[in-house]
Amino acid sequence: MKIAGYQGSVNLGAGGGATVKVSSDLNAYGSGGKGLAAIAGAANKWAVAVEAQQEDEDKQSILNAMDIFNKSRYNIMYNDESGLMNTKLEGTAGAGASYTEQINKARQDVLSNTKLHSQKNQLALDHLMYQSAQQGFQTVDQYEQKQKEAVTDLRYDNNIQNSCEFVQKNWNNPQALQDEIIRTQLLTSAIYGKRGAEFIESKSRANIGQVVASAVGASITNEDYGTMRNIMDKYGSYLTAKQRAVFEKVAYDKESSAFERNTAKDLYAKYGDNEEAVRKELEGMKGFSGSESGNDFENLLVSFGIQESEGSGGYNAKNARTGASGKYQILPSNWPSWSQEAGLPAGAAMTPENQEIVARFKLKQYYDKYGAAGAAVAWYSGETNAQRWVSGKTTDVWGNTWDTPQHGNEPSIKEYAESVTNRAGSVRSTHNMSQDEQDRIMKQYRIIKADHDRIETYKKNKLFEGIKNNLFAMFNNGTSYSDAMAWATNQAGSDPDKYVTYRNAVTAIYGPQGRSGSSGGGGREAIAKFGSDGKEAVISMLEAGRFKSKAEFLAFARSHGATNSDMNSLDKSYDNWLSGAGEYAYDWDGLCKYVMGTSSNDKVKQGLKIYGKQWVRTYRAKHNGMNPDESVLVDAMKQAITTRTFGSYVTKPGFLWDSTKTFSGNDALLAKAGIARAEKIADDWYHVTYFNGSDGNVNGGYLDEVMNGDY
Repeated sequence: MKIAGYQGSVNLGAGGGATVKVSSDLNAYGSGGKGLAAIAGAANKWAVAVEAQQEDEDKQSILNAMDIFNKSRYNIMYNDESGLMNTKLEGTAGAGASYTEQINKARQDVLSNTKLHSQKNQLALDHLMYQSAQQGFQTVDQYEQKQKEAVTDLRYDNNIQNSCEFVQKNWNNPQALQDEIIRTQLLTSAIYGKRGAEFIESKSRANIGQVVASAVGASITNEDYGTMRNIMDKYGSYLTAKQRAVFEKVAYDKESSAFERNTAKDLYAKYGDNEEAVRKELEGMKGFSGSESGNDFENLLVSFGIQESEGSGGYNAKNARTGASGKYQILPSNWPSWSQEAGLPAGAAMTPENQEIVARFKLKQYYDKYGAAGAAVAWYSGETNAQRWVSGKTTDVWGNTWDTPQHGNEPSIKEYAESVTNRAGSVRSTHNMSQDEQDRIMKQYRIIKADHDRIETYKKNKLFEGIKNNLFAMFNNGTSYSDAMAWATNQAGSDPDKYVTYRNAVTAIYGPQGRSGSSGGGGREAIAKFGSDGKEAVISMLEAGRFKSKAEFLAFARSHGATNSDMNSLDKSYDNWLSGAGEYAYDWDGLCKYVMGTSSNDKVKQGLKIYGKQWVRTYRAKHNGMNPDESVLVDAMKQAITTRTFGSYVTKPGFLWDSTKTFSGNDALLAKAGIARAEKIADDWYHVTYFNGSDGNVNGGYLDEVMNGDY
């Protein structure tokens, strides 16, 4: 872009001030010209003074003009809304031309509004503005070029991202991946061709690595580990060693988990709920061996040993043509340096043990750099060929194609690499399953079992809820127990699970052998007083997972004396337990541990759980079914384990005085016995209120035994 320059013609050496022209006729000044000198001297002094004043005025004008011009330049470049240096990417296009247009206008405005006394100063001002404008133009132009490059990079990256997304969706299409790799190479050359072969090679490999990584990741996500290994074998050299290790670890973990999950499924299908049989079979099973980096490399190492020396002497094998020795056919020229690199002392013998150490070390180097196939190429024909192989070159260092036989009748480089990697893929180490592996499979088995039980429980509960009202109606209408059981048997048909649920439902409503609880039970008495102890006991069994359905739970409670009132409460408790609501919305073990701290008193813990649940139930009754905040509950539980003195009681009457014992306890210990409150009403007597609403008077000895004895 052209910054217009000043075009005036000025003698830079000439002054710009006013001058006085003196007449050549001396008589014109009188006295024969005597006053000429004085007049001329005065005139010249005046002219010099005028010129000096005008020069000072021009300097100030120039400074003011440059200030105005530079502010204009800054505004053109950096204005918050319209500044050219604040544009980005495509918005920067034409910034240089726009700057030139704006700065030339600003320059003309300054020139037209600045009056100077001399052309010299006019030119000086124009030159200063030109330099300032040119400097700004260079800055804007460089910025525009960088933004153009950023646009190019962005569009290139978008193309790479499109390729990544395409291979992610087509992870199992080898041709699609190959096409995108070729496209990436061509695109990189076309876009960055001017930046040199080295840059193109580096840029191309890095972005092909992104494409390959996308395909590998997608195959792992879709649990297609065969495709994953094929991609890694063929294109793994485009990935970094860290990427390969991460992918292999992720694949191994997923394969291992799938193996454990499927094994657990098979064992559950075979043995059902018989954990003992499952554990016994696991003890004799082989563990998982997959494609973890370590295992993958181990398989490759085994494959090399077989490839190089199988049938030819193993650790004692020797190649007559090359002199290569041992299980892995290491050249004599390589052994000294390789053995020391592997940590062996200088001059270490080629013992079987040392062969394993050196081969493992060197092959792992190659494997980490070039992948499995590249490691095979390096081992067979040198590391330079491995570099050419992973770079996608079509020939080896001698100009031969990869499928050219070596030394006349020996395998080609390609043939050797494929033989080693194919064998490695089929070599899988086997091991007896470790205890940790067995435990993980048992955990999966129990999860599957729990899921199955949950489904079955849901079915049974849904069936129970569907027939409960029918049975209540039958009970209230006077249908006999035997008729109800006959109805249940008929409804269940040949389904044994339905039969159990129907019979449990009848027992839950009617009671065992037709005897129902006294509360609303048509006058029929309960088998025995269920009480708070019985209620808490059956709830504890529920929490321990003893019941497979609500019908079974309620039937058990009814069989052990639960009244109709108890049954209503237990019905709600079951629903809360199943859904994790109400008093079961809390982690009681965790809360007890937090409240009790380092204390391990099991009796207090049991009582504290009972107290906490009862406290929540009471709170919910007072607050329209709302649960208390956990912090409020914790405060109540802390109060429940606070020890206090209840009083004393006579242990042994005496002639003059009695022997007495002072006893202490807490609300948690009372709750363990089903007692909600205990109040002293007289010497040695206490009024207690039970959680079931009943009450009575007890002596101090009994209360002490309840809290602190083996009661």
